[in-house]
Amino acid sequence: MANERENATQNGVAEWGIYVYFAADVPDQDMQAAVRSTLATLASVGSTKTIKITAMVDLPGRHTEYYILPEKPAANITRWPIRPDLSLSNVNSASREEILKFLEWSNRNCPAKKIALVFWGHGYALDDYDPRIQSNGGGTGQNRPRRSKERTAQKFPGQSGNELKLLYDDTHNSVLNNHEFARTIRDYTVKFNESKPIQVVGLDCCNMAMAEVLCELRGIAEYAVAAESALPFQAWLSAPVLKKFLAKGYDEARKLAIGAVEDFIDSFSHSTDRYVELSACNLDKFSALEAAMRELFAALLPAIEKFENRKAIAQAWDDDVSFVVDGMIDLSSFCRLLRKHINPAETEVITAAAKVQIAVAEVVERAKVAPSSPDRQISLSRGLSIWFPPWIQRPGVSYVQIKQSQQYLFNGYSSTTFAKKTGWDIFLRSLLKLTQPQLWLELNATSTMKPGG
Repeated sequence: MANERENATQNGVAEWGIYVYFAADVPDQDMQAAVRSTLATLASVGSTKTIKITAMVDLPGRHTEYYILPEKPAANITRWPIRPDLSLSNVNSASREEILKFLEWSNRNCPAKKIALVFWGHGYALDDYDPRIQSNGGGTGQNRPRRSKERTAQKFPGQSGNELKLLYDDTHNSVLNNHEFARTIRDYTVKFNESKPIQVVGLDCCNMAMAEVLCELRGIAEYAVAAESALPFQAWLSAPVLKKFLAKGYDEARKLAIGAVEDFIDSFSHSTDRYVELSACNLDKFSALEAAMRELFAALLPAIEKFENRKAIAQAWDDDVSFVVDGMIDLSSFCRLLRKHINPAETEVITAAAKVQIAVAEVVERAKVAPSSPDRQISLSRGLSIWFPPWIQRPGVSYVQIKQSQQYLFNGYSSTTFAKKTGWDIFLRSLLKLTQPQLWLELNATSTMKPGG
């Protein structure tokens, strides 16, 4: 391995390239400050001859800056200036064009055999949520309340849309569609990696360890690092993670992904008031999960004709952990609880749910939570969530953007790769039809889907 690294260095190609994209053009001043401190953390560790680190920083009211993190100076030097290698007029960091520009620049200036792309910014989970409607007192994404049961909001100036949300740019009033995000990474692999998957995509954003989100990345990256929960401003690409990575020179994506989870969550091990989760997911295993979910859908569809089974599903939902009010519930725990509550005679549902649990365990190679106490509901996290909005079985529930959620089920969710592969969208609409037929009629009348679901 040492000879391989030496040859890579001589040829101008590093063993690893870590390209970090800070999308922080947002109103929150704490988040803006966190970018600077995180950049300083990256600089304090620095690149090496075999591992190169680049960064893009986009803040409101400032030029957008590109950095090539230099090697750390001699051990007796504790402070040194870090200056941008490129400065641009403020860009729209929530656009695929700007992501591609940064990745192309990084690849040109710091080419590497193995690539880890890390995206730091707001994460909004699924398509129905619009970050341009901001919440009072809690915020969204990185600074969203960790256990919030309700979103209270005021209208944010600008358009209102139903895109799948990943990053947000306040200056340009822009949010990124997650399908387009995945297409951007795929375009990068086509141009620079012979259409082969890169090693790691890191989503240092809230609530993005969802089956629906990671399904879009299958075939684009070997591993994804993402969180079911909200995340603090402190990046999981921390100094301990980087130092260990640089010292050991990991040759496998798996080691980098699992190391990030272990070190980051361990840093919260003594916290009692921070609810944090992080997952290292093997995207090569996702096709088996899709097949298992398809089998669960096929078993649930006839089973929900019985009221007792619908009641069991509602009980499993209630007992599970939900990471945001719109119903991002832990998938594996839901299946375990479903097996517990459903009539034992429903053997096909029980068998299918068990297969989903096995498939999730194959995908999620490491998931950790803090606090780890078994009496905390976050302990139910197994590393991957799924969309199951509460209003389907709870007619009285009310929260901000519930209308967007309802419209999204009938005019958007079916277009996700996960829904197409599993039929989960059909299950959700079928359950609504049986539980609240009048609401189903009203929403179905606005549906842009083909008849049948």
